[in-house]
Amino acid sequence: MSQAPYSIHPTVRQLLTSDSLAEAQVVVGSDLLDRQVSQVISTIGTQPRAGSLVVTRSDALSKVELSALPLLSALVIVKTSADFGTGSSAAAGIANSATTSPTTSAAASSVPSLVDAGVQRLIKRCQEASVALIVVPSYGDPAQVIEDFRFVFLRELKHASARLYSVMLSIVLEEGLDGLVETVSGWLNRPLVVETAEFKVLAARNMGATPAAQQRNLREEGANALRNYQKSREALTPGTAPHREPSSDVNMTPFKLGRRLVFPVPLSDILVGYVSVMIRPQDDEPALCEYMHPLTLACKVDFSHRLKDSPTFSVTQKTLLKDLLSGRTLSAADQERLDRHFGFDLCDGFLVFAVDASFAEDGKANVSPSAAVAYPDDTYISCEAEGMRAFVIPYKEKSSEPWLTHAETLSARIKELNPGVRVRLGAGRLITTALDLPDAYGEARQALVVGSMIDVDGEFLLGYAELGIKRLLYLIIDHPETDRFLEENLSLLEAYDEEWESELVETLRVYVEHGANLNSTARSLFIHRHTLRYRLEQIADILKVDIDSQEVLLNLQIAYLIRDLKSGQKKR
Repeated sequence: MSQAPYSIHPTVRQLLTSDSLAEAQVVVGSDLLDRQVSQVISTIGTQPRAGSLVVTRSDALSKVELSALPLLSALVIVKTSADFGTGSSAAAGIANSATTSPTTSAAASSVPSLVDAGVQRLIKRCQEASVALIVVPSYGDPAQVIEDFRFVFLRELKHASARLYSVMLSIVLEEGLDGLVETVSGWLNRPLVVETAEFKVLAARNMGATPAAQQRNLREEGANALRNYQKSREALTPGTAPHREPSSDVNMTPFKLGRRLVFPVPLSDILVGYVSVMIRPQDDEPALCEYMHPLTLACKVDFSHRLKDSPTFSVTQKTLLKDLLSGRTLSAADQERLDRHFGFDLCDGFLVFAVDASFAEDGKANVSPSAAVAYPDDTYISCEAEGMRAFVIPYKEKSSEPWLTHAETLSARIKELNPGVRVRLGAGRLITTALDLPDAYGEARQALVVGSMIDVDGEFLLGYAELGIKRLLYLIIDHPETDRFLEENLSLLEAYDEEWESELVETLRVYVEHGANLNSTARSLFIHRHTLRYRLEQIADILKVDIDSQEVLLNLQIAYLIRDLKSGQKKR
């Protein structure tokens, strides 16, 4: 297996630079410390993994263990303080030996505080096997030294794995899956293939898709691996879905399928594909996995981008978005899926619009009123919701554009896609987190409904903050008291207009809307000021009110709002 630009395995020298291992004494092989460590174990056994670093308390090795010495990167003997003396003499021996690093038995004999008869016997063996021999004093629990080596090794391994993942991620973002597979296949000197869950090959080098005869087994093995993966994630953060960077994700356990070692690719709790590498009987599979796990994570990023454009995947996300806007509580996993798919975690805030778009009924556009409206889903986040269309607009503080600018742009885009369409839009207030999306949608929907009740047939772009008292009246519009209020304030005037075919109701409306200003009201009605004054006197006499009273004017303004809302409600 050829090497990557740098090795994922730390060297013996890297481990010894840790503060926790500063007391280690290299007795043999100071020139062998650049060997890579594949694992840290406490016993040699009969067939250790090549590059293993063995940390043991025993300096008496069996013949079988001695024969396996050439496979090791280093042998570490842990000695208690009683084995080589105590007090300042032991400390001085360690300090002196740290600078001399003896590599011969003669040199070793110069530090008797560290090297006893048992270690002396190992020196020749290690020299013959060309393996470093290291002695470490233990001033407490000897088992702690073994754990120190393991901890330092795992820390270095994690850092190297993160660097390797970073390199692979850069390759896949710049050159795509083909470039990544080509590069890693060259590093490993192995055939590679990346395929979807439906066994469509996305990138390969000297390897094809999973044979049809093995596809069923792969699905079953993949499903089992996914279940174990989900249990591992749940164990990390019980009851919730863990939120971690992709590079720190729990690795799914690979499995063998013939001559393939297969690494499933999970995304949003489903399997989206597989990464396979060809293996040989003599291969070091753990070493292979240390390169394949970062490769699989890099492929996962590519799968994520591909699936964002997948119709099936998009439908799933829109369903989740609809559930969120309607107020249904989403699981942490579903919320994370939405954030990742739509990039909600990258926004400073959100605007939510509720849109009702339909074709005019006059037939001018030669389009049926029931014809489906096309929405700009390629550039906007939207979904169907309660008979209307909900849009979520990511907001950036740097742009600081008002909601109306975004609303006008969206309306123009819808009209561009649908000539002759009528667009009515309600906007919620600006929110800062995705957790507030249900509230913002509720406001947008209310603005749309209220606007539709007031202007049944027209177009409008109406913000919730602009509703004013209308949003309060909307909440009580069906209460019987509103009917009584309307009757008390306008019914007599409506009856008079109906009997005498006059226009006093409309005259009073314009007068109220113009803030009781005689001049502007007269101009708006195209009548003389004297005519307007005469009509106002009639109105005051019919309603038995002081037409110039601020309280009366407020009551009349509210009455007209209730009248409009109820009229629009009936038409709808």
